[in-house]
Amino acid sequence: MNRKVPFTIRLGILIVAALFMFLAAGQFAGNVLAQDAGASQDCIDCHTDETPKMVEAWEGSAHNPVNAGDGEGALCLDCHAAEADDFDAWEHEGVTVARHPTPKDCAACHDEEVEEFSRSKHAATAMIFMANSFDRKVLEPTLATKHGCQECHNIGHFWPDQSVGECDACHPKHSFDVAVARNPYTCGECHIGPDHPHIEIYLESKHGNIFTTHMSEWDLGYKSEDNDGLTPLPVPTCTTCHMDAAPGIASTHDVGERMSWETQAPYTIRTTEAWGDGLLWQEKRENMETVCRQCHAQPFIERYLLIGDLNALQYNEIYRETKRWLNAMNDAGMIVTPGFEGLAPFTVAGYDEEVEEIAYYVWHHEGRRYRHGALMMGADYTQWHGIWELQHDLIGIIRDAAEKGLPEAEAWVASDDPNKFWLYPFYDVPGTAWGPDILAYRKGDDYTSKIMMNRGDEATLDEYWERAYANVEAVYNAGLLSDKQWELVQEMYENREYESGEMFELPPEFQVHVAGLKLDAAATQEQVIDLELPGAPGWVYEGE
Repeated sequence: MNRKVPFTIRLGILIVAALFMFLAAGQFAGNVLAQDAGASQDCIDCHTDETPKMVEAWEGSAHNPVNAGDGEGALCLDCHAAEADDFDAWEHEGVTVARHPTPKDCAACHDEEVEEFSRSKHAATAMIFMANSFDRKVLEPTLATKHGCQECHNIGHFWPDQSVGECDACHPKHSFDVAVARNPYTCGECHIGPDHPHIEIYLESKHGNIFTTHMSEWDLGYKSEDNDGLTPLPVPTCTTCHMDAAPGIASTHDVGERMSWETQAPYTIRTTEAWGDGLLWQEKRENMETVCRQCHAQPFIERYLLIGDLNALQYNEIYRETKRWLNAMNDAGMIVTPGFEGLAPFTVAGYDEEVEEIAYYVWHHEGRRYRHGALMMGADYTQWHGIWELQHDLIGIIRDAAEKGLPEAEAWVASDDPNKFWLYPFYDVPGTAWGPDILAYRKGDDYTSKIMMNRGDEATLDEYWERAYANVEAVYNAGLLSDKQWELVQEMYENREYESGEMFELPPEFQVHVAGLKLDAAATQEQVIDLELPGAPGWVYEGE
């Protein structure tokens, strides 16, 4: 039965609630920075009229003591307090306030997060890429990059108070919403575009497919350390892999603690201890595998990452070959670069020759997409936006060299050897990340894919695997693959008859589809190739 609560009781409840809120705000102010809660209330009162959405964002945030509870939270002047001689001090309505709260201010409450971020690669982005960006130094007006590259690279902004970073690059101002920071589309503000399309790669992947299907159903504002370190989502977001807690590893703002490759630079290298809290690359990889094991079985993790790693290394050989051709052209006097020395990390460093521009794309665009796609389950970015574009770039450089009369390039263009496109040492392992492939590597007249290894007799096949194995062994000996990975490589090679499908019969459907393809080929011949239309085209060449 419903009963109306008497007015006096309701009034008493309201008074107690108001008193609690007042005491909570006062307790917070005393516990944290001892700021004047009254002065902060003046800010709130004024900005409720002037910038109401700013106040609304704060009111709904965990910084609001009413939401934080236990005497925690942050009032206006806890973040915006300033001394008169601070670089961003501003006399505003009779109060000295800070225009630009920095990570130094955030560290008053979030010291561990600020320390982790400050040592991370994110914190180095402004120093490494903006202060020393060669395309910015040579090709682009600096003004344009202020709202271009710099807008993202300022996540590592260097502040006059000696702090580094821009916390609200991920956590939006005044709400500082963890759910926004955890959403892949927030990462996609910067990790997007022709040179690092990580958001597109993620959305192409099965991970992104599941996320976009169900994202409206999930609360991304969870505490990472809850649930015994398990992610409460059935699919990873960017932060799941790179930042959130997982069984046995703590959450972190140092994104390098799980990154075992440097794949944005001109060459792929195993990450050093310079970033990632001094961890060895093997330790970083184990951290990442720990995250993967929440959803994937260990055999799949090991096979997928091994093939991804070999793709990252394969890029090196393509870029090395690209530079070799440019050096040969430079030595022959076909391209000229005086004045550009020291402005770019290329042996040939100009932007005034088309081949030099192509070489830049080999690394900065296509090469990054190829590597990142291979490691992030982005098939199209590995293939058509990656390795295909890399090959196309390399061929373009060689053709340019041939037109300029470089003998090796002329011989390459004139060659009718289909293997001429394999200009560099290659890696491969039998099978796939998902298990045996009984079709693609199959020998024999009944079916062959005619890829390089299947263009000749059985000796060609054996030679292919010998060459690939020797290259994989070389990078293992160089410390670029782990002992565990090398054991897997040896197992796959020892069982290559199984991995490559030779010991399995093709399913009956194979012949069904062979017949279907023949039927389609006959239809194409009849409906297109043999079909002649009577009407003349609009223009006909009248020459010899």
